Amino acid sequence: MSMHELALVDLVDESLLRCQVMTWTDGETYELRLNGAGVSPVRVLSSVDFEDGLRQLRAELERRNLLLLCNRYRRDAFVSSMSCQMSEGLSCYLVVAGEPVSPELLVDSLGAAFRGDVVTAEEASKFIGEWIAGFDD
Repeated sequence: MSMHELALVDLVDESLLRCQVMTWTDGETYELRLNGAGVSPVRVLSSVDFEDGLRQLRAELERRNLLLLCNRYRRDAFVSSMSCQMSEGLSCYLVVAGEPVSPELLVDSLGAAFRGDVVTAEEASKFIGEWIAGFDD
């Protein structure tokens, strides 16, 4: 089991809440648990990988008007199939508009991120879609 000390931002008033995210796997089940003061615990399970669990966790937190301040939920976070395979879904790339994926920008998905970099899933999807479309020109 691995534990990450992070923060949540409440989208209603932009207040920050300290939390812990724990990861655990037996190779077949991937579990994420989020616990924090003033927040009901969240537990997600996946039979795919941690990336699938992180998508589920993000959806649940957004339903609660919360964002987890971690690299995976940044606007510029991109998960490739290779990064998923290499890390069981716990690594992502930070991409730059107009530039291809760079191995130097492979980061821990549950590494801490600044509030200004973290956006909703919809906003991140739009940014990554535009980043990908930039290579079609």
